[in-house]
Amino acid sequence: MPSSPPDDARRIFSGIGATYEMAGALLSFGQDARWRARLVDSLRAESGEVVLDVATGTGLVARAVSERYGCDVVGLDRSADMLSAAAVRDGHIPLVRARAESLPFPDESFDHVTFSYLLRYVDDPAATMRELARVVRPGGRIVALDFGVPPHPVLRALWRVYTTIGLPLIGRVISPQWASVGAFLRGSIERFNAAHPRHAVERYWRDAGLVDVGVTPMSFGAGAVMTAKKADPTETLYSRRGPPGPGRRGRLPIARGPSVGSASAGAAFYALRPGGLRDYWTLLHPPYTAWHLSYVLLGAALAPMPDPRMVAGALVAFFLAVGVASHSFDEFQGRPLGTRIPSSVLLFLGSLGLLGAAAIGIVGAAQLGPWFLVVVGVGVVLVISYGLEVPFVHSDIGFALAWGGFPVVASAAANGAPVVATIVATIGASLLSLAQRRLSTPVRRLRRKAVDVVGEVRFRDGTAERLDRQALIAAPEAGLRLLWLAVLALSIGALVARWSI
Repeated sequence: MPSSPPDDARRIFSGIGATYEMAGALLSFGQDARWRARLVDSLRAESGEVVLDVATGTGLVARAVSERYGCDVVGLDRSADMLSAAAVRDGHIPLVRARAESLPFPDESFDHVTFSYLLRYVDDPAATMRELARVVRPGGRIVALDFGVPPHPVLRALWRVYTTIGLPLIGRVISPQWASVGAFLRGSIERFNAAHPRHAVERYWRDAGLVDVGVTPMSFGAGAVMTAKKADPTETLYSRRGPPGPGRRGRLPIARGPSVGSASAGAAFYALRPGGLRDYWTLLHPPYTAWHLSYVLLGAALAPMPDPRMVAGALVAFFLAVGVASHSFDEFQGRPLGTRIPSSVLLFLGSLGLLGAAAIGIVGAAQLGPWFLVVVGVGVVLVISYGLEVPFVHSDIGFALAWGGFPVVASAAANGAPVVATIVATIGASLLSLAQRRLSTPVRRLRRKAVDVVGEVRFRDGTAERLDRQALIAAPEAGLRLLWLAVLALSIGALVARWSI
């Protein structure tokens, strides 16, 4: 009789604890770390609460939760190899060897439960969810991470190519055992998603007594973070202190505030009220898109004789790549602007924008030479990396180089600008984009995540000024409103001056 998927998993995954974290980062191109960070962000625990991390593996989530929230965390896994690796990395987190299907804890022992990549490896996912919910107190949260299959046909085809060919090949570079893991994963993921589609998994969660079930797709659906709360008839959250088991309980009312990223919170100063065509204006980030397109003009203005055709082509290409593709993919990942554009439309717009930009770049390469294909390839990689939220591209420096420096380089190269002038202008554009990022990041956090701001500034003359959300937003946002207009005007002026010679 052939072995079952859980038996296959136990056999294939045994003995890889020492290389698990490195291999996971390589095989996922850094996405696994980003997905786990989203899981930890979604937990919203409090200091002193007790969290059970099921399928803890080498303890990645357990360590992150402990460091982030100051929680007491218990890690649980059925693999002795994984628990040994977890103990080496952090000897302070209690580790328990047990099965998720039969937890060795009393009812309502924990404030919250997390788990990663678990349900594909149990015989009865619905029963396992009931068992996980059993040990969570009323009002506590369950947050989970697992793989998925991208719903968009084109992305799903690319995903299948990578999981069929790329995963085993990269795994083989690490070790023969990881080649087996890579070969196993695609079939495991697709079988589970076919047998237990997302709506069925959500039903398992609700049938286990969980409410407010939510799913956040990650990396275009290749992963998903699920969150829910254990139903509490009194609609009261309890705060527990102490080790698992019976303990003290205090009653804390649920804190309610504006939803994160909602339109009512004002996602951006240029964002319109959600709905209809207004969403597409908001999606384009008009001031910032114009700001980044101004770098195309700046790069062209560095050349002795800018070619109007090259300038026009570069403007359209970067509008499609940055204004349409990058922003569509970004909105698909978690709806930061709160638009109501369907996910399928966002994926279509993003794919169409990227393909259109690449096609224009290929036409340009036919005029300039094959070397320009390298520039086109870099641009495509930057857009895809931004959409996947690859950490470097989403960092301040990465953002500055990708959307500030790169447009200058591409446009200057297409128009034959001098190298030294291009380097200096690229540095200047990158610094401007870095300033943009430093101003916009705190404003964005306040607009999309802050529930309230309380405080005041006391001056030496005895006067005081109250601090609120608007007061903290006003100054940096006023600077941003002026800067995008200033950079655009300077770039247009420089190019017009060049053409006037």
